[in-house]
Amino acid sequence: MAAIRLFRHPDCAKCARYARWHRRLDWLGRFEDATGVSPVGPLRPGEVVVQDLHHDTTLRGAAGFTLLCRQIPAYWLLLPLLRIPAVRRRVEREFNGWADGSCSLD
Repeated sequence: MAAIRLFRHPDCAKCARYARWHRRLDWLGRFEDATGVSPVGPLRPGEVVVQDLHHDTTLRGAAGFTLLCRQIPAYWLLLPLLRIPAVRRRVEREFNGWADGSCSLD
């Protein structure tokens, strides 16, 4: 049973690619992704929010990525890196979407 749900923009190729990777690495079945309207409302391209299905909370930015990393064992090695301010800021930028409405694959 899924423990978290990742909401992503339905037309964002970058978000779709990341969701496929999360699915491949989730051998415990804790992750699911959705392209519908998130609990926080419609998302911009590149914006991602993570919903904790057990506690019914929704997290954005680095907090959402931290929750994602805690649920997928392949990402556990990333958790200590999220304490580094520069890494945390980068994750915030990646998860908060693109202000101009575009999303590019890096």
